[in-house]
Parts: sequence; C-alpha cells; structure tokens
Amino acid sequence: MAELTVAIGGLRTAIVTADAEIAEVVAHRYAGFLTDGPAAWRIEARRRPEGVVPITDVTVHPDGPSRFVLERHDFHATLDLGARTGTLALGAVDHMAVDSFLRVTYSLALLEHGGLLLHAASLARDKRAWVFSGPSGSGKTTLTRVSPEASLLSDEISIVRLRDGRLRCHGSPFWGELGKPGDNEEIDVAAIHFLRHAERTAAAPLAGRRALERLLPNVLFFAADPHLVRRVLDVAAAVVESVPCFALGFRPEPAVWEVIADA
Repeated sequence: MAELTVAIGGLRTAIVTADAEIAEVVAHRYAGFLTDGPAAWRIEARRRPEGVVPITDVTVHPDGPSRFVLERHDFHATLDLGARTGTLALGAVDHMAVDSFLRVTYSLALLEHGGLLLHAASLARDKRAWVFSGPSGSGKTTLTRVSPEASLLSDEISIVRLRDGRLRCHGSPFWGELGKPGDNEEIDVAAIHFLRHAERTAAAPLAGRRALERLLPNVLFFAADPHLVRRVLDVAAAVVESVPCFALGFRPEPAVWEVIADA
C-alpha cells in the first residue's frame, strides 16, 4: 500500500493506493508538490473495472448533505466534504485523469478555506505575485512567455486564497499550453489583471461589481449546490475587494511590465 501526500493551495491530500502504477503516476506528475506530515484529506484510489466510459464532460452530483459523486470518461469518484475523505476509481491510469479529478476536488476543498481555482496565469516578481485572468486566447500563455524575469506560478489554472485579510497566490501543478507546473510557492498578490490583446498596452482600474463580473466567469467550479455557489460568490467578492483589479490591454512585449508595475 502506497500513500503519497500532495500539497496544493496549502491543503494536503493523502492519496492511498495498492496499485503501483497509480502511485507512480501521482509521484511523477506531482513531484514538486509532494510533502510529508499530516494530511487534511484522504483519497483511496484504485482502478475502475469498466475502464473508460462514454461521458463527454465532468459531472458533479450531490449524494447527501456533504457528499458528491464526480464522473468523467476516465474516472469515477466520491467526495465527502464533511469527513474530508473520498474515493477515486480510474478508468485510465494516466496523469490527465488524476489531474482532472484533483482540479475538481480542490475547487471544492479549498472553498471553505477562502480559496478559488481561477482560469488565470500567475507570475511572481520581487516577492509579489500578479494574477492575469481571462478566457482562452486572451493572452495568458503569451504573457508568461514575454516575462523572463518573473517566476511562473501557473500558465493556466491559478490558485488564490484569502488568509488573514491578505490574498495569497499559490504555485499550481495544473498546467496549460506550457506543459510545466508552477513553482511551489505562496506569495502575496499585488493585483489581478483581466487580459485582452490590444494595439497598445494600458491598464484601466476596475472596482466592486465590475471587477467581480470579470472574475466570476473565470472561476473554476463544477458543482451546482446552492450553498456552495453562494460561498463561491462570497469568496470571489472578497477576492476582488482585497487587491487592486485592472482591465489590461497589452501588446506581447516585455515592456508590458512597466505598465503593470505602475498600475
């Protein structure tokens, strides 16, 4: 029996399995995020007897007051938010199936801790982090590529978490086009920028409802439970109130950081 503990967004999850191949996938995929010490969550992982099934997208269904069933073509899982336990049955034993499961799991598990998964890139410079949010094609990966002096926290799925009134950004193992994880760090967020390509680089302040309206479509959340959805709204509202927010139109050149720093 193998037990590997991953720490994502400051939350430790023990993945327990008797399957050597599953243990190897987890150990390899999350090498930079493995840790020792007690885990807040415990997930028992095994193979799914029926293998891959014809489901086109992730589904999350309630199965009791704090229990949910998660399913995709390559996994079937259960989560108990109250007990902080779960099961994972993999139809495909590969990093894509495990990664998809953990994205959904952490979107739920981090919520009670003031944490969100965002469709956003995040970069760190001078001991501060900047979050760059937007849909596919808005320039997240492009911005990471023209920022050689910044360390990568994520090029696609960023993790932010409110702690003691401060917004922190955590390095994320969930990658996008760059195909590599972020640095496993936790850094204070300086600002959130909502990206778009433009002929010239300029940042316009956003506040209150306008900032929230830009953030919410970029929050990764898969459950429709009304209580949890209200919690998402509350956390998202607190996030945009905790740091300056901007609409950033930019050209893909390193000089964009002059505008970011001066905003």
